Amino acid sequence: MALVVEQPIATFDLSEIARGDLVYGKHRTWPEGKAGFVTSATEKELIVQYHPGIGNVTNHFRIPIDEAVDAQWEIRYSHDMSEVKTYGIKKQDTEEGATE
Repeated sequence: MALVVEQPIATFDLSEIARGDLVYGKHRTWPEGKAGFVTSATEKELIVQYHPGIGNVTNHFRIPIDEAVDAQWEIRYSHDMSEVKTYGIKKQDTEEGATE
């Protein structure tokens, strides 16, 4: 048995998402998601700033990599809104056909 066991670990791909990107995030415990932009992106966590609808106030939510991998988050993201990518959204059948 080896002293050190190398295992692959999950990380955010920083070439895929970066500071300033637009994000819609919905945690499994939230009734609805929040839209904002990435203020910090590391391999272990995304921090998204959003406007909660109260005057001149902003707030943040964090998306840890462990929760994203565990399918606790529905995430849509885009660099320039020409293409919106998704993560954690399961395909489901609708009357119009299968969607992501």
